[in-house]
Amino acid sequence: MAISAYKTIDELRNVEQLDVQVDRRAYERYPASLQARLFFGNMIYSGKVTNISKKGMFVNTNIRFPVNTEFMMVVLLNNRTVKIPIKVRRTIKRESGYNSRTDCGIGVELLDAPQPYIDFVGTRKSTRQVSY
Repeated sequence: MAISAYKTIDELRNVEQLDVQVDRRAYERYPASLQARLFFGNMIYSGKVTNISKKGMFVNTNIRFPVNTEFMMVVLLNNRTVKIPIKVRRTIKRESGYNSRTDCGIGVELLDAPQPYIDFVGTRKSTRQVSY
């Protein structure tokens, strides 16, 4: 719709605000494919990290961990195991049926990311740069 169709500048601002998508994440996420082990209570669960950032990640797993629980996770980075304390921030449940494309898992905050992990995220960041 043309700008002239709006009666006031406030109406135009309201429409522009609807078109803006706000990302709540403080750090950019990068795609990943990392094997993970989740140490919750006396049990060990498996998962797959599908995206990472400096302070968080998404772990694809069928286990529904309670939000705000803290526990240890181990990931395999460049043939090296790295322990990361995490806090569950959100859970995602597969929406409907067997063929659902929605991932099932947990969004986690990293409580104290070790240097090897931070270095790994830095290498992912540099691979996303585009040259023209």
